[in-house]
Amino acid sequence: MEHKVVFTDIDGTLTDISTGQYELSKGLIQELKQNNIPVVFCSAKTLAEQEKIRQDMGLRQPFIVENGGAVIIPDDYFSHSSLLLVKKYKKIGNYIIIELGKPASLIRKKLNIIRKKSKIEFKGVADLSIKGLSSITGLRPPYARRMADRKFGETILQINQKDVPTFTRSARDIGLKVIHGGRFLDVTTGNDKGKAVKILLQLFRKEYGQNVTFFGIGDSLNDAPMLRQMDVPMLVQRPDKSWSELQVKNMINLSGIGPKGWKNALDIVLKTN
Repeated sequence: MEHKVVFTDIDGTLTDISTGQYELSKGLIQELKQNNIPVVFCSAKTLAEQEKIRQDMGLRQPFIVENGGAVIIPDDYFSHSSLLLVKKYKKIGNYIIIELGKPASLIRKKLNIIRKKSKIEFKGVADLSIKGLSSITGLRPPYARRMADRKFGETILQINQKDVPTFTRSARDIGLKVIHGGRFLDVTTGNDKGKAVKILLQLFRKEYGQNVTFFGIGDSLNDAPMLRQMDVPMLVQRPDKSWSELQVKNMINLSGIGPKGWKNALDIVLKTN
């Protein structure tokens, strides 16, 4: 039996990059559910943010948080024999959590070193109140609070563009990695979406056998590590109608910005044999 699995970014892909709305996408997700095709979120968003969207869409598949900071698996999703492939994980509540990133507190300490040494001015999520975070992101306070609940990285919301190259080099020099997302910069200790995706590909293949096709949908540079692992990598358009310039083999550039492009990706998923 042939199986299909869809991995998708959220911001600017499944949701509108400016408003965060995903009404159109909810209907598209339902079509995949009706066809028994798992949808795996792979995003810079936190566990709390993704839980809200998953609940709204009625999803129960594994998901990847904070640019590969952790893989989150509902504890009854994969068989015990499949989970034997995972060397180290935590069981918290109803989740199996595979941590790939280091604690956000460590990253924030290192960011303070950059502040002192380079004199670059920047503000991350932890530097702002919920009100300030709401103001910058346009998110309502409950959504901003979920965004602030970061466990494996920090998101830089304000920085002068001319300082970004120096900031990126300074971060790299002290063991950090700067990932350019759709709107903001994410700082990690080296994890990325690709490393987390590899773990789930292994588990899905163990569960389904080798007869499985993986589809990936993204919109920006930070999706490249995920899309390189996919059988069918796809890119939706950005708000200016361009596509991110990613070095990914066999990339399909889809017409449509964000969720409208996602709709065209769905057509490809359903028609592919």
